[in-house]
Amino acid sequence: MNDIPLYLLVLVPLIGLVGMTAGGFWGVGCGWLIVPAMLIFGLSPMEAVGISLLQMIPSTMPTVVKTVNQISWGRRSLGRCVVVPMAVGATLTCFTGKPINVWMDQHFGPSALLVLFSTVMAIVGLQILFSRTVEHEGVSREFGAGSVFWGFLAGLGTGVFSSVLGIGGAIFMRPVLASGFKTSLNETAVSIRVLLLVTTLMGGLTYLFEGGGLHQRVFWFTLLISLGGIVGFPIGTWMHDIVARNGYTQHIHKSFAFIPLIVIISSVLKIAQYQILCRYVMLAFAGLLLTYLALFTRYTCRHPLDRA
Repeated sequence: MNDIPLYLLVLVPLIGLVGMTAGGFWGVGCGWLIVPAMLIFGLSPMEAVGISLLQMIPSTMPTVVKTVNQISWGRRSLGRCVVVPMAVGATLTCFTGKPINVWMDQHFGPSALLVLFSTVMAIVGLQILFSRTVEHEGVSREFGAGSVFWGFLAGLGTGVFSSVLGIGGAIFMRPVLASGFKTSLNETAVSIRVLLLVTTLMGGLTYLFEGGGLHQRVFWFTLLISLGGIVGFPIGTWMHDIVARNGYTQHIHKSFAFIPLIVIISSVLKIAQYQILCRYVMLAFAGLLLTYLALFTRYTCRHPLDRA
């Protein structure tokens, strides 16, 4: 820990706080912020991805334990026919990320991860903008064998991309659940939290050890970010519940497109070698995002929508 600059000891937990507050609000991890931030601070792609995955475990576990019973687990239910197959599929492929990252780094350099990250985020952002989530909560519909197959297939793909990009997979799971399986906002959010914990736990452990021992920088940066994330994620889920309860479900769904935009801007600056500017832009975006979430949550309390 002695090789970590003093300013990072303060800044890194704040990044975890902002990232996981946003993660709790949208029901995703915060790899969109952690991975670019760690690369900007000079860590390797493998270290950045490992830290991003591992920090989500302590940040999300308390909330998952509290909300897992909101998923239906009976016969032909969302939990049994969609969530479990997705979790199994992701578990089978989440170990592929590290060797793929090593190969990309050796052949294309550290910028390859940022280019891939930005491309994927752009695709996800467009999908979010042109889709809608289910408006009303209610009794979950029944799912059949087809859902099990497609859930498992989606899990396989999610495991690969999440372990490569260090984003936990939730960014892929949200459009799959909301648009593919037509789950409601609450079903999507609580299901993603469970899946997020599974993928980050299985995929992140491959980055924690190096040469038969503990990877010190990955361990300490994970710990520092988790200090903020443990506080931020419950705050984000609390704001999510307030905004949803006040009738702004579509806003929650659509506003997630802010995240891909932030990632693309920061990644372009990084690739263009504007290192110092990129740091300030990332910090400014993080601060503005946290301010926006707080102010909008307050706005919905004063101006609830009539959903009758």
